[in-house]
Amino acid sequence: MHTIPTRRRRPLRGARAGFTLVELLTVVFIIGALIAILVPSISSARNQAKKVATSAAIRAIEAGLQLFKADNGRDFPQTNGYPPSFAHPVIRSGTTQIFSQTEAIAGKFPFVDGRPTVSGAHWLPAMLMGVDQQGYISRKTVPKEFRNKVETWYTADGPGDQTVVLERSNMYVDPGNVRTTTTEKIRGRANSEFYRGGEGDPLNKLTVILDLFDQPILYYAANTHGRDTNMVEDVRVIDNKYTGGPQAIGPPYYFHQDNVMFTGDLNSPGWNFGGTTKPHAIARAGEDLTAPELTKADVDPEKSNLNTFARYICDRKLLKTFTSQTSQRTKLRPVNLDTYLLISAGVDGLYGTVDDPKNFPSIE
Repeated sequence: MHTIPTRRRRPLRGARAGFTLVELLTVVFIIGALIAILVPSISSARNQAKKVATSAAIRAIEAGLQLFKADNGRDFPQTNGYPPSFAHPVIRSGTTQIFSQTEAIAGKFPFVDGRPTVSGAHWLPAMLMGVDQQGYISRKTVPKEFRNKVETWYTADGPGDQTVVLERSNMYVDPGNVRTTTTEKIRGRANSEFYRGGEGDPLNKLTVILDLFDQPILYYAANTHGRDTNMVEDVRVIDNKYTGGPQAIGPPYYFHQDNVMFTGDLNSPGWNFGGTTKPHAIARAGEDLTAPELTKADVDPEKSNLNTFARYICDRKLLKTFTSQTSQRTKLRPVNLDTYLLISAGVDGLYGTVDDPKNFPSIE
């Protein structure tokens, strides 16, 4: 039996067995260039989508605040019917004062034992959804026999060992339509002296509403007794005699102290959300600045007068009229002087910068 020899095929003239090193490097370079172009675009689009969704969440909160005012406005004349953001109105039961002016000004919180000093970011969900997110308990729904203990206004626990089921008001914001978390689960690191954290801290379990960047949405309620002579103060004073700023003749519209736990102040850097080590741009209250000083930047950008809560909330139309020749006695007024401020830190994780989603215009 004869075996037919297999004919070996010869490679075609000019054919190659594989890619050269130069060709491979060229392909790798092209792929790397495409990634360098596309990744920032994808990241930018994602951040823009989060910003849009955060703005939608802020609008939902605004709608809830209007509903809250319609139902409970008479209980909160100090803040024009809106929920308080720090100092709670005095609460009385008949002639007995069960939540004093001193406690209110100190920022004590009647929702939890110990009544710690908390932020407007905590007041917001507690008033719109209830401290247990089961609905706000209106004072008018509390039976008279239970009004001798302030906690019964907000929870289902009666005085002593009694437990009652109190009627809940409308859920002014649906917890399913906003993102929430407890203080202890907020990402990043708390640097504020107002929050120690750790086991047993009563702030741990209090809820905040998050933006789409996993940062709390700040809430500042305007003081209806504010005057143009005093736009903002760093702290609250019981007798409303403010002496910290050049315009300090009468009570201010807003208080920087309301969310200092997150923004920080001159003595505390506030909350670091992990994206930057810079201080928040509104850490400085700016209550001591005059109208012309609000438009002037210092040589050192870190100490710029532009980076203040005062300038951040100043009425935009009014601010545009200020020059270096503007009188120091020019009256100041904030945006939303009879309502409230809602502020997200945005993609950079810093409160007070131009990328912040909020319910008032940015200063360009």
